[in-house]
Amino acid sequence: MTEADFRREMKTGLAGAYLLYGEEDYLKDFYAARARKLVLSGDETLAAFNSYAMGADAPDLDDLEEAVLSLPAMGGQVFIRYRANLNALGAAEQKRLLEILKNVDPQGTVCLLTPPAGGFDAGKPGRGKPSSLYKKLETVCTMVDLAPYGPGDMKKWMARRLARSGVSLGEGAGDALLGRCGKSMYVLSGELDKLAAYARANGLSEIGTKQVHSVTAAAGEEDAFALANAVLAGDRSRALSVLAYYKKHQISAVAALASVSRTVCDMLTVSRLAAAGYDPAGVASALKMHPYRAGLYLSAVRGMDPARLAAIAARCRRADVLQKSTKLDYIALERVICTIPSKKAGEVRRG
Repeated sequence: MTEADFRREMKTGLAGAYLLYGEEDYLKDFYAARARKLVLSGDETLAAFNSYAMGADAPDLDDLEEAVLSLPAMGGQVFIRYRANLNALGAAEQKRLLEILKNVDPQGTVCLLTPPAGGFDAGKPGRGKPSSLYKKLETVCTMVDLAPYGPGDMKKWMARRLARSGVSLGEGAGDALLGRCGKSMYVLSGELDKLAAYARANGLSEIGTKQVHSVTAAAGEEDAFALANAVLAGDRSRALSVLAYYKKHQISAVAALASVSRTVCDMLTVSRLAAAGYDPAGVASALKMHPYRAGLYLSAVRGMDPARLAAIAARCRRADVLQKSTKLDYIALERVICTIPSKKAGEVRRG
């Protein structure tokens, strides 16, 4: 099933188990959120009883089985999202996963498996060469191939995102965004939000190449900001997704950690200035920072405990020592992510 097929099926009604796979985690998160809203009719009271999310950190099959066997409350449907890395499952675990998914009730349950980028080897099903695990899972799941967008579709998507804010994407601006910020939809979505906010603040109805180069950050810089934000929010799944982007583009692990450390330290400084009563202009002046970027930092740290920022900065410092004194490489940064207090722990949670 293609992305377009899945969109059509959402309109007619989802039923049973689906596996959404591909390297773009933004699409999985987008469709999982939309599917959850449709299945639960947007009723958050009902969602508290009928919604399960799990597997952000580990492939816990006990949690999945519990969710699959649960009964929907108040005549609704059960919605399950299972994010685990399916490549991490051994043969016995794969067999158990298949048995669990066979019990998904198509009348009462919608179960989405959304392994992270690099978390499911599909093989090449389009060429008649699916992987062994793909062949097993397609017997119990509807397989949904969320193929990455080409440049043309990416520019259409960016134009739609801006249009929702009443802003158009000028000629050449889409190519400029892709060239400057890369192809990660998570990174681009953040940049598009920045551009939309800039346009509203300055009374612009169109974004051109000039705004792209003056407002957005180059790929490596913005990736660090996105990764730091995910770490600070305790969103391990999101942080690991951005880190996978680093690895895919062969960015040095030392450079990656240095960028994140710098961003966290900048946030800590901005947080302390904000506590002292500095406004965006004052922060920009004190740190010799662009006023717009100073505003972004202030928004990012609003309501955040400076002690939390300081603790994560200390973790980054320890990881830097490990990187330079051992062969841990990316593992040191992964440890920073996996040891932070998490808002999305791996246990079964409702809602």
